[in-house]
Amino acid sequence: MRSEEQITVERVLVDARVTDYSGDPLRDLMAGDFEVKIDGKSATIESVEWIPETAGARALAGLDEEDAPSAPPGFGEDVEPSGRMFIYFVQTDFTREPVRIGGALNFLSHADEMIENLEPSDRVAVFSFDSHLKFWLDFSDNKSAIKYAIRQAQTTEQPGTPRPVPNPSLARRMNREEMQQAASPDHGFILIANALRPIAGPKSMILFGWGLGVRSGGRVSMHKKYPIARYALETARVTVFALDMTIADYHDLEIGLGKAAADTGGFYAKTHIFPKSAIERLQRTLTGHYELEVRKPKTDKRGTHTIEVRVRKRGALVMARSSYVDDDE
Repeated sequence: MRSEEQITVERVLVDARVTDYSGDPLRDLMAGDFEVKIDGKSATIESVEWIPETAGARALAGLDEEDAPSAPPGFGEDVEPSGRMFIYFVQTDFTREPVRIGGALNFLSHADEMIENLEPSDRVAVFSFDSHLKFWLDFSDNKSAIKYAIRQAQTTEQPGTPRPVPNPSLARRMNREEMQQAASPDHGFILIANALRPIAGPKSMILFGWGLGVRSGGRVSMHKKYPIARYALETARVTVFALDMTIADYHDLEIGLGKAAADTGGFYAKTHIFPKSAIERLQRTLTGHYELEVRKPKTDKRGTHTIEVRVRKRGALVMARSSYVDDDE
């Protein structure tokens, strides 16, 4: 009697953004241009696909608007979004320190410009955190509503329940009591990521922040809930782009902002000196991304794995998540 051993080949989907150092995306890369390592071992790249995300990027790729993904809105089951999905996360300083509040207020006009440059198919949800997580706006393409929500998020007021919107929607997955109990931004990330997980495709969290982490003994370490938040964000395919609004050339809590961005495949930028440059880099970076399907190398390790993505091209800046957790964990 012959026994057959079934071999399961695990594959990992990695979202990667590849730009030059000014943020302009590098297009037309092939599988041979990439190198991926999982737990330090070379992984086989099964496929690489460039996904243009804006009308301009689709035109450069020779695609028409008809080639863009589309889905009818509805209030029932989840649908795949037809445009980019943004989460604006505003970190409001409850202590109202001038270097934080002043920086946030100075940045508002540049935030308006960023909102004006959104594509018609883009959707934005707005959250804030001061003493707990607050939900201001469900996914919307209404630029006036987005601007208003951003301004309200700078206050310490308690928002009402956001009006329901066609799917994809977050309102039915956000629990007000749980949001009030979220005592750190990291806890807020967990709640938002869990709500985003059923929505297909990558999402971008624009973190308008002043700092992440905890000061202790002259050092800054990440909050105890950060590992869970990182896992939740990675699982929901959320990339964090941290825009530091603090009026300071350096402050210790910027370390946490930079780590959250780097871990999820985004970048960190200061906005108090050259805010327009930070916004322009963000807009160029978000014009498209690569989807890499990678075959996991043979390993007995289960749980959390490291991922390294490199591009064999001089001057290339690669942004991709730095870890993943096995599905059965």
